[in-house]
Amino acid sequence: MARRRNRDEGGLSLFPFMSILAGLVGILTLLISVISRQKEAEQPKENVAAIERGKEKRQLDDRARKLERDIAALDERIRKERAGAQKVQELTDRRIVLQDELKGLKKAATESDAELQKIVELLRREIAALEKDKPTLVRRIQELEKQIKDRKEAPEPPKSVQVRPGGSGLLQARNVFFVECHSTGINIIQKGSNPINVGTSSIPNSLEYRRFLATVKEERDPMVLFLIRKAGHPSYLWAAAEATKRFELRIGKLPLPNDGPLDLSLFD
Repeated sequence: MARRRNRDEGGLSLFPFMSILAGLVGILTLLISVISRQKEAEQPKENVAAIERGKEKRQLDDRARKLERDIAALDERIRKERAGAQKVQELTDRRIVLQDELKGLKKAATESDAELQKIVELLRREIAALEKDKPTLVRRIQELEKQIKDRKEAPEPPKSVQVRPGGSGLLQARNVFFVECHSTGINIIQKGSNPINVGTSSIPNSLEYRRFLATVKEERDPMVLFLIRKAGHPSYLWAAAEATKRFELRIGKLPLPNDGPLDLSLFD
């Protein structure tokens, strides 16, 4: 009996090792189970978060699209308001133009009235000058009639006076216009029409003479040539002063040898 007990006491026992191993296996199993359950518990939370993030993204996208629509609507409104403002500005500018035109018309009407009054005054002065010259003309006619009666024979008609384009002044002028000066006034010579007679006293206020000089002024390189008859120097002085001082025209003068008709054919 003693021998058998000694043999049992001297052998190796595996019970502690197996107990530890079994304990480790149990602990690992428990850990795996706990971790699995934690993973299973965390996965729904992650899914919920992803769903929430998706909802938020959709809400942000909807908000962005709404803001884009609002911005487009504001741009359209701004464009319309700008177009309306531009139209208002155009209407304002048009109103200013019309107001200026109206002022110009009123001013023109006022000036027209003043010009008409001035013309009437000039005509009155011209009529008064004609009345003043009338006795002189009558006396001149009476003297000529007396001279004709006193002569036994009819007077020989004077020879025509041919005006030649000579002299440095005439050669330099491109357009030459003629005014005949005689004892009682001037004759404005115009091609294709009868001469216009203006009395000596009427020259400073004559509308016909001013119109003639204004027409000459508009021509290129013009000159007024005064054809001076006997006793026509006073008329020349009045007519030349009007042409040079008021219209600043270049003039020339040519004394005529007799009272014959003028021949200007060399200037045609």
